[in-house]
Amino acid sequence: MKSNKLFGWIITLLFITFAIILMVQIILKLTGHSPSDIQILYVGFAAIMSYLLAMSFKLGTFVGEVKEFMSTTKNSFAKMREEKNK
Repeated sequence: MKSNKLFGWIITLLFITFAIILMVQIILKLTGHSPSDIQILYVGFAAIMSYLLAMSFKLGTFVGEVKEFMSTTKNSFAKMREEKNK
């Protein structure tokens, strides 16, 4: 479980880093400094990809928790039904 949290933290940090770099490059481009359009596009694509990776990881973690909750709930209802029938 710790490795999952560490991986989630790393990909979130990666997204934040790319987003900050993208904002800085856009500001530099608007003020007439040197980043080319291709550099901005590469960082933009990297930010989008890291965002998609982070969101898919969080969605996968959420689905796993929901499945665990559903199995726990089914088991508890089955136990309640057995107790009621006795």
